[in-house]
Amino acid sequence: MSGRIIRVALADDHPLVVAALRDCFQRTPGFVIACECTNGSELTSALSQTPADVAVTDFSMGHGDRSLDGFNLLRRLVRLHPKTPVVVISAQTNTGVIHRSMKLGARAFVSKEDDPHEVIRACIQVTSTSGEFFSPSIRAVLEAASTAAPSTELTVRELEIVRLYAQGLQLNEIASKLGRSVSTVSSQKTVAMRKLSIQTNTDLIRYAYEHGLI
Repeated sequence: MSGRIIRVALADDHPLVVAALRDCFQRTPGFVIACECTNGSELTSALSQTPADVAVTDFSMGHGDRSLDGFNLLRRLVRLHPKTPVVVISAQTNTGVIHRSMKLGARAFVSKEDDPHEVIRACIQVTSTSGEFFSPSIRAVLEAASTAAPSTELTVRELEIVRLYAQGLQLNEIASKLGRSVSTVSSQKTVAMRKLSIQTNTDLIRYAYEHGLI
């Protein structure tokens, strides 16, 4: 670390995850936790008041304030804090979510199934180089997908609607959260189901669970 101090902004709606990451950072020389947040709104506000060298955030924060997470959070972070690299931590195994998160500006994607020290490695890399970082489990998922038969991928908007619907939100709630009309959300949900050859809402929710969208 050469005496360099890395200030970290943490965001996760699970207290146990925050506690585990806090312990990991505190045990690693060269790291200081700048702030701890429980949702995306808190994170964006905290970064405006307390600058950090890197933001470590969960992708899906469905507890408490659901107003800002997922792709919307990544867009907001990149727009408001373009100089703060983002490390996403998640239980996600959906390659579409991983790829699109990186395209939207995330610099690293770490699986919650991997050792917490993978987050440390990610923070060091994104604050010292311009490259991307994937934890071992994420690399394995991406490598497996690259050798598998091609499949129909959902767009960012479709993935977000499927994810939120599977979390239990109604179409009007999704529309309000994403700033779209109910008819647009309904249409995009229908298109997503057609792409996936899914006929029922129950099967759509099952797809979301099986592909790590929630």
